[in-house]
Amino acid sequence: MYPVLLQLGSFQLRTYGVVVALSFLLGLWLSTKEARRKGIDPELIQDFALYAFLGGIVGARIYFVVFSNPAYFLEKPWEILAVWHGGLGIIGALFGGALAALWYCRKKEISIWRFADTLAPGAVLGQAAGVLACLLNGDSFGKPSSAPWAITYADPRALAPLNVPLHPVELYEIAANLLVFLLVWRTRKHFGTDGLVFMTYLAGYGAARFAVEFFRGNPAIFAWGIPAAQVFASAAILVSVAGFYILGRDSGSARAGRRSLP
Repeated sequence: MYPVLLQLGSFQLRTYGVVVALSFLLGLWLSTKEARRKGIDPELIQDFALYAFLGGIVGARIYFVVFSNPAYFLEKPWEILAVWHGGLGIIGALFGGALAALWYCRKKEISIWRFADTLAPGAVLGQAAGVLACLLNGDSFGKPSSAPWAITYADPRALAPLNVPLHPVELYEIAANLLVFLLVWRTRKHFGTDGLVFMTYLAGYGAARFAVEFFRGNPAIFAWGIPAAQVFASAAILVSVAGFYILGRDSGSARAGRRSLP
């Protein structure tokens, strides 16, 4: 594919960084648009963007370091900071971004659930676009495949195995994320309780990521041999089920309380 977008002498402009930055801006644009629709000051979203970016990058890098090859980074700790060499985990980015959102909402004294609902469509659309960076860079590649739609990397700067037909798992993930985006986008106006849009995103992304991991050629693995992404995806689905139950129950109790007033 195209791991390097531009090379001038020894200077390389990596496609990975460019695509990640553009996907972040895409998610920010849609979140700002959604904030206007929901009557939230768009400046809150724009102000939060820097914290989300920093939290996401730190979380994404920590996830990659822990679940890829921690022994390598113990030997070369300076490589932990070398994000431009590749190696960001979207699950870690979501954790980092979520922690940043919790801190920000507490600081600004705003509803975390309403804020999360506002961010959800932009977050999943940005994720879909961001996976294109993995496709072009050759990381997070698929298993060997004889399918007619298999892809083969020939650029020695790519991180995937060279000259081996592989499942285009990145394209599978992009398609799955776009389906989750459509689900969130089409249902976001039908929920009367804050938090349910975010729970829809969490459930959809968890299911999509769990399924896609079966085609991954280099999954991050827990000690007992289970792909880490499938563990976290399962946890996301369970959290979303609990969230739907708790938020729905609280909403029902509030409606019942209003009906009982004289």
